[in-house]
Amino acid sequence: MNKIDKIILGILAFEHLGFGLYGLFSPEGIAELTGYGLKNEFALSEIRAYYTLIFALGFIAFLSIFVHRLAKQTYILFSFMFSSILIGRIINYLITGELVNTIILAMVAEAIVILLSLWRLGSFKYQTKDGS
Repeated sequence: MNKIDKIILGILAFEHLGFGLYGLFSPEGIAELTGYGLKNEFALSEIRAYYTLIFALGFIAFLSIFVHRLAKQTYILFSFMFSSILIGRIINYLITGELVNTIILAMVAEAIVILLSLWRLGSFKYQTKDGS
């Protein structure tokens, strides 16, 4: 695994492990950040479930730094998951017509993750069996 992949996977791991843990153990904090209303236990469960997924993505990115054969699958997961989230935000905009700065910022961050993942996925077709 080259240095670029270690850096990118390290950043993805750090970001998603951190946000995942924050959402899992402090759904109220996430709700405050995002403007969610937590009116019942199901709302808390939804935030914890989503942020456990975010944590799991961070964990697989972290693991990929050490188990190099997981890197390609990790990039596939990140590109698929964040493309889905970005498409959902675009559909939301088409339905509501609302696009505030925080949504734009989230969309830019998601697009960066997608582009980085696709870029690194593209590098796998040029690698030989020995990883060079």
